Amino acid sequence: MESQSLTKRKTFDTHLAYVVKGSSVMNAVPVEECSFAEYSQQQLMHLAKRFHNTKRTYLLVDPLQGKHIPVSPRDCLTMLRTLGGRLQAEFPETKLVVGFAETATAIGAVVAECMGVGCSYITTTREEVPEVSSWIEFQEEHSHATEQKLSADGFAAALEKTETVIFVDDELSTGKTLVNMLEQLKQSFPQLNEKRVVAASIINRMSDENIMRLADRGMICRELLKIDNIDYTETVNKFAITGASDLPANDLDDDCIKSAYLIKDECGRSPRTGVVIGEYINDVLARHGFITSADSTMLPAGRDIVVIGTEECMYAGLLIAEQLEQSGNYDSVKFHATTRSPIGICTDDDYPIFNGYKLQSFYEKGRQTYLYDLARYDSAVIVTDSAPDNMEAVTELEALLRHYGCREIIVERI
Repeated sequence: MESQSLTKRKTFDTHLAYVVKGSSVMNAVPVEECSFAEYSQQQLMHLAKRFHNTKRTYLLVDPLQGKHIPVSPRDCLTMLRTLGGRLQAEFPETKLVVGFAETATAIGAVVAECMGVGCSYITTTREEVPEVSSWIEFQEEHSHATEQKLSADGFAAALEKTETVIFVDDELSTGKTLVNMLEQLKQSFPQLNEKRVVAASIINRMSDENIMRLADRGMICRELLKIDNIDYTETVNKFAITGASDLPANDLDDDCIKSAYLIKDECGRSPRTGVVIGEYINDVLARHGFITSADSTMLPAGRDIVVIGTEECMYAGLLIAEQLEQSGNYDSVKFHATTRSPIGICTDDDYPIFNGYKLQSFYEKGRQTYLYDLARYDSAVIVTDSAPDNMEAVTELEALLRHYGCREIIVERI
């Protein structure tokens, strides 16, 4: 079933920032072909209640972002490429984009995609990355997990090649996270003072005073939607929430499960250490195109498909979901991702999160993650860049998807 709280949305033409030919990204689409759609607050912001978070009781949930709520890849990427197209039109010289974990990793990647195939892209992370020896660490406001870090080596290599750096988050409310990060970066990279620095977001709730505070530090703000910085604490207090559920008992006959595949592949490039976005897209589509190809038998046609990313790993799954949707072989394709964020569950019509389940993290044994608004699907593709040794996490998510009717489950390692 689908959430009753989701409003009907207008469909916009997708701006493709690259051309795929033989699983290769050929070149950027001219900026004049971008779709500069306008989005309303109703389209981009639903209010949810955080579960046991005393820093801020409410959470802004974007139904088009592809994180907490399942979304058509087309609708998600149209919105993200609209932001990217606007930034590309104003800052075409940009060769470095930084995305914030965990919710903005795909947003930042799409912005980099819109800048052209040669743009470097790097994300902050909360994960352990053994190949990185030097980190820039900073604190994130409001989050349940405040510590973030950025690979110093990856950032340094890309910084040399650009005159403009774009930092991308899903929401800017006070700008404290950006200030914290910028101060840390400038201590290690004083040459950043000579660069143009842009803070980009889907939603900007900052006051004029806070925008000026960032401007005084040399940072320009750009967004898809500017709204007032309202405290929604009282608004969400009306919702009687519960926590996410434990995994349901497996009540399906195993004979009804046609097949489950586990694709074990060597890990490729990682945005946590820095990638050239065109090479990364090529890598994803070339190594995993056998699922989305026209003659693939792994996902039977005429099915309802869900593609699920894992925590910080979202963009690769979104690309694969887009290819599946564009094939026209399936009744529907949706995309969303697991998350560290504990969100309250409520079945009220005007509340966006109507179910949720606790799952073991793909990245750290014993760490709890969540999957929200799960519906019934015929087939599922799980896209992750986690190490292959945490089979308990795979087994848990596979069991949950089987409970919701999935007959084919593919696990892809990027």
